[in-house]
Amino acid sequence: MKKISIYIPVIITCLLAWSACSKIDQSPVNSLSDETVWKDPRLVQLYVADIYANLPIGFDVTTDGTANLSCITDEARGSYAWLGANILQINGKYTSSNAPLDIWSSAYKNIRKTNVFFQQIEKVNNMPEEDKKNLTGQVKFLRAFYYFELVKRYGGVPLITTPQTLTDDLMVKRDDTTTVYNFISTELDAAAALLPATARAGLANRWTALALKSRAMLYARRWNDAAKASLEIIEKGGYALVNNYSDIFSTKQRASTESIFEIQYLDPSRVHNYDAMNVPYYDNPGDYTSLTQPTQEMTDAYEMQATGKAITDPASGYDAQQPYKGRDPRFYATILYEGARWKGRTIETRVGGTDGIVGRNTTNDNTKTGYYIRKYLDETLPLEKIWNSTQSWVEFRLGEIFLNYAEATNNLNDPATAKKYVDLIRARAQMPALQAGMNTTAMSEAIMHERKIELAFENHRYWDLRRWRTAVKVLNNKTFHGMQITLVNGAYKYEVIEADLGASSPRVFTEDYYLLPIPKTELEKNKQLTQNVPW
Repeated sequence: MKKISIYIPVIITCLLAWSACSKIDQSPVNSLSDETVWKDPRLVQLYVADIYANLPIGFDVTTDGTANLSCITDEARGSYAWLGANILQINGKYTSSNAPLDIWSSAYKNIRKTNVFFQQIEKVNNMPEEDKKNLTGQVKFLRAFYYFELVKRYGGVPLITTPQTLTDDLMVKRDDTTTVYNFISTELDAAAALLPATARAGLANRWTALALKSRAMLYARRWNDAAKASLEIIEKGGYALVNNYSDIFSTKQRASTESIFEIQYLDPSRVHNYDAMNVPYYDNPGDYTSLTQPTQEMTDAYEMQATGKAITDPASGYDAQQPYKGRDPRFYATILYEGARWKGRTIETRVGGTDGIVGRNTTNDNTKTGYYIRKYLDETLPLEKIWNSTQSWVEFRLGEIFLNYAEATNNLNDPATAKKYVDLIRARAQMPALQAGMNTTAMSEAIMHERKIELAFENHRYWDLRRWRTAVKVLNNKTFHGMQITLVNGAYKYEVIEADLGASSPRVFTEDYYLLPIPKTELEKNKQLTQNVPW
């Protein structure tokens, strides 16, 4: 008899989402027979919860389990030499045998689970038809999500929609990219039609399916489809921008008005370690921390609030002797810098300060760029709970949908509509509107900039640079920098210095990187697969 493994913490996650799960006998959960699962509606819900839990999203999306994607972009430098970001991805050593962003095997394992669900769901007795409909919509959303995560990495992949067995032909060819995106679009339309307008946090609803479609169709450059999905959420979803930008990233067990889909946590049943890995070293001494360190290039991208101009513009009002004064308010919500207030104290990133900068090749945990990340950190978390963070990860939010809609409409030759939605994002941040009369080229640059600022450190930047085909220009052969500050006789001296790890600098991102390699082990198992050129 076949066995289905369900990881026990997923049950606890399910308890947060489905109150009906509360009376399940947990004794057999790590080795349940398929016959048992499909006889018990509560176990079916757990089965679906397990598929949710394996989505490659959230605070840890690299296989070394330590960082978000910022450290392989211009947003940040990864502190430690042993990070996959430093030893493989940013110095040209990424291969088909050693690929930190590979999800091929895990994605197809979960796609198989979705296919088994569709094969079995109608056989489940004692489950109301409305519950079957809801779960079917959720699993269609999940299958589309896994295929989107595959296609954005590898291009065309095999579309498998039935559970394969050992008697099936397992040598399956790749479908082309267009076919995969067509499937994702169709699957999400079907999911949206099946799903209710509201659902418990962490579960898909109608708008969650459309949010994924908004994003996926943007990646596919299907502007009409992306615009239509985005506008339906904007006009009918009932979501609203949060007044205070920083409040988006501090919610716990209660979604904000802006959140469309998020992962929630509850201590002690389900926690994450984002704070432990990212607070300034002073806040977690003697342990790994300060991992994601914003670059000077990222810091410089924040405009001046009063003028809305880049700091490189002589008319911006920027003062090089007070570099952190008067900037876009999103800067203060995202980055910790010399003089920032944090947990009742003042951050000192200057040389010799409490949080002082150290050499880029040292093994010290302190910042190598002169900055620490602030976004998503929990300022109320005590040291004894530093490994038990519970702030939610927001995967889809209205701010992204506005920017998706702006990008889609601009590419449909409607920069005026695009400006309207970018300006709404900027107004929330108390930033001036964009200048009037911008053409599509200028508006495209403005949207790219706005995504960099609004969505900073939310795991968008890497994929945006790839889909825009600008990653070579932005990342390749580049060394990123930090700010070394010294205090001499009461006066600050500011010096821009190289901050990238010497062994991983300058960085490497060639045309080859726009598609990731299919794992060598998968090519050996399936002779019908073809490798992406030139891997």
